Parts: sequence; C-alpha cells; structure tokens
Amino acid sequence: MDKRIERTNTKLRYSLFTLLKKNNLKKITVLELCKEANINRTTFYKYYLDVDDFVNQTEDVLLEELKEEVKNINRNYLITYIGKIVERIKKEKNVYPIILGSNGDKFFLRKILYLVHDESLNEWQRLLKKASEEDLNKIYTFIVDGSIGIIEKWINNNCKEDPNSIALFINKLCMSGLSSFI
Repeated sequence: MDKRIERTNTKLRYSLFTLLKKNNLKKITVLELCKEANINRTTFYKYYLDVDDFVNQTEDVLLEELKEEVKNINRNYLITYIGKIVERIKKEKNVYPIILGSNGDKFFLRKILYLVHDESLNEWQRLLKKASEEDLNKIYTFIVDGSIGIIEKWINNNCKEDPNSIALFINKLCMSGLSSFI
C-alpha cells in the first residue's frame, strides 16, 4: 500500500477513536472525522462512501488480524478463542475498548465471536453426541450472547480484571452448560 494512503488511514483511524471517546458512532459525520484527521473530504471520499463504510473497512482489517492470530491456536474454537480476544482487547486498549465500548459498534464483538463458528460446531459435534445441529447453534448463540455481556462489562470497568480470569470464568460457564450434552 502507498505510504500516503497508509498515513491517511492511520490518521482517520486515530481520529475515529478520538471521536468515539466522546460521541456515538452513529453521530460522527464525515466532516467531523476529516476535520479531526486534518484531511480533505475529497480524499476521504476517494476511498470511502461514508463513515459506516470507513468503520466497516477498519473492522475488516481488525478481523483479518484476529484471523491470523487464531491460526496459531491448536484448538481453534470459541472457548479458546475468547481467551485470545480478551487478551487482545487488554493489550490494544487504544483500539478495541473504544470501538467495542458504549459509543462504538455494538455488533463488532458479535462479528469477532462468530469468526470461529464453524470450527466450534465441528468440534462440538465430535464431542457432544446428544446434541443436534440445531442444539449446537442455540448453544453457540447462548455462549456468544453471554460472553458479549461479560466482555462489555469488563470493558466498561476499564479492563481492570485479568484477561485470563475473564476467559476462565466464561469457559467455566460454557463447560458446565455443554456438559449436559455429553
């Protein structure tokens, strides 16, 4: 990628995160974002349709980074993956807590957690003989929704608790629920 484009994207990302600290994502305008980034709107529109398009492309980059990181996990399914996610959120406090926070994209954490949906269901089918495919999808939804609640609360508390303890807590809850299908 051209260095100028990369610099512009970096400026826009930092500006977005700055604006998200005080404004809801849906209220941020292209004008406001460009002013914060000190770039021309023409430059913005050369690469993006609107703020939503910019946010989606930014999230796609973050998702790709997470996919790369997940490739290194031996057992690539939801419960293991959640541990990686909370570690990443804590490590990159200038990015994830802001975009996942109260002013950010409410659905981005769900997108993150659904990255390993298929791998998780395949593993669970192998282990949980009493569960139908429909049961497994319901279990996955239940775990994702519960995990989102716990992770959001953790983010709102400035990620004070150790990421491993958050992941272990979620894991404990998941395992106790899954055990009834063994």
